[in-house]
Amino acid sequence: MAHVWIKRVDGARELRPALEHPTAEAIATADSINLELEVAMEQVLAELGRDSGSVENIIRRKWLFGKLIRMHVHPIAHRYGVDLSWIHRAAYSFASPYLEISDRADRLGSSEISLCVILAATPWESLPGKGLRWADWWSILEAPNLRRDVRLVVLVAQRAEEGGARNTRALVTSFRKHFKNWDTTHLSDSELLNVVGAITV
Repeated sequence: MAHVWIKRVDGARELRPALEHPTAEAIATADSINLELEVAMEQVLAELGRDSGSVENIIRRKWLFGKLIRMHVHPIAHRYGVDLSWIHRAAYSFASPYLEISDRADRLGSSEISLCVILAATPWESLPGKGLRWADWWSILEAPNLRRDVRLVVLVAQRAEEGGARNTRALVTSFRKHFKNWDTTHLSDSELLNVVGAITV
């Protein structure tokens, strides 16, 4: 697995995953990734700025950002064998001024880029919850036991939308508890729909 440079909140940079004794080869590879990542993020931000729909709808903007990360940044990770969570973290070095990571988010390992990528797994035309607040989407997308199955993310957003986005946090909490330690990826679409439909909040 290759390593990447990440820019810390204090401006310093370091290799991730961490290496106690970085080799010249590891540093050279990280430098190459960094150069490619800079070019890729320039493309991401340029294309994001050209989308008029994303100016009017914050969810559209987050979705498009995730889609562009998939298009331009993920190929770099695949080519070098970098874990996606680390390439997302490294991308923050070039996401400013559109997006910057806070000290708290960095400390907790929370990545808005990763959440946008999950959001973009569903085509825009099929995505429910376009009228939800980004804070509502965040609470859905950050739940580990929901985001491992994109279908579940979509169904929770659909339920939130049908409820008029009232008390989305309570809805998400109910789903988190219901699906705790439950891998739903083996369920068929109809089975998952029935399980979600039976949950009362």
